[in-house]
Amino acid sequence: MMRFIQPNIILYFFLLVLGASGFFFTVLWPQTVGFYAFIAFAAAGGFGVAFYIFRTKKGGGQLVCPAGSDCNVVITSRYSKFLGVPIEYLGMAYYLIIISAYSVLIFAPHTLSTTMLSVVMALTAGAFLFSLYLLFAQAFLLRQWCIWCLLSAMLSIIIFIASLGSIGFAVAFLTEITTALKAMHAIGFVFGLGGAMAAAFLFSKFLGDRKIDEIELKTLQMLSELIWLGLALTIVSQFALYVTYAEILAASAAFLVQTAALFIAAVMSAILMIIFEPFLVMIPFKEPEMPRKRSPLSSLRKPIFVIGALALSSWLFAFAMDYLGEYEGTRLIFAYAIFLAAATAGGLIWERRVKKNRKN
Repeated sequence: MMRFIQPNIILYFFLLVLGASGFFFTVLWPQTVGFYAFIAFAAAGGFGVAFYIFRTKKGGGQLVCPAGSDCNVVITSRYSKFLGVPIEYLGMAYYLIIISAYSVLIFAPHTLSTTMLSVVMALTAGAFLFSLYLLFAQAFLLRQWCIWCLLSAMLSIIIFIASLGSIGFAVAFLTEITTALKAMHAIGFVFGLGGAMAAAFLFSKFLGDRKIDEIELKTLQMLSELIWLGLALTIVSQFALYVTYAEILAASAAFLVQTAALFIAAVMSAILMIIFEPFLVMIPFKEPEMPRKRSPLSSLRKPIFVIGALALSSWLFAFAMDYLGEYEGTRLIFAYAIFLAAATAGGLIWERRVKKNRKN
């Protein structure tokens, strides 16, 4: 399978994990310093994205977007510059400022004046609003998505939300809108979990003839967009609630395991969309009559079923955490591990039944 994964996709997932891994510090230190470390890690991931786009454009290369869209349309459009300056330059400068400022706040907080801190906070707010503008441009003006731009936007939004944890009135405001955040959380599950279940059901139906055609692929891609909307709503509301009640939720095993399940659901969904979706119409979902005619793409079949099962089971487990109540952390982790193992076994059994059924 590895021969079908391009090196830039490995870089993409590395930067994704790098940007999200700082959340670990907020669990260890749910005070302000933990959020500062999270922001610094998210900014490091964002700088990596901006630098990769800069290097690719400077070298005259093409930004590969396996998700079926055209990243180059986005990064060369009129929205790729602001006041005549390429956005990747602004991105690198912004993320470097954030890394530097929050590193100072961690190790030498007294050296950063109140005025400078206010400027940094204003920058995070401006970057947040600018990210929303760029997302709007991709969705409604260009009608093309760039997975690298989406990752940068996600990290920028995370930085903004995490930065609110050090502002008293912002936390107070988030406390006032807790009901709205919980409603957003529930709607995210409606779109995300509902989309994942619909995708699994339709995928099963589409495999009636043991192949996926272009029309069926378009349907699955539309469901993928619905799932990503659900992920965005769920994860943003999850983190906003965490910023609001950090010390309480850092001690909640159910909340932390739910967050881990949502992260795994996001990673598995990203792998399906970015690595596997472009090959779906070419993958043979049944074994050939003659083994010598076996397609190299057959090696992608088993991972699709397993990763899809892991994504759906993670969605289901995360949803269940809202209703199971508090349990000991080790028990929840063990239960989640068993759930994932059962889902993996189910995916392998499903794949075996599909490939051995020779009905056309």
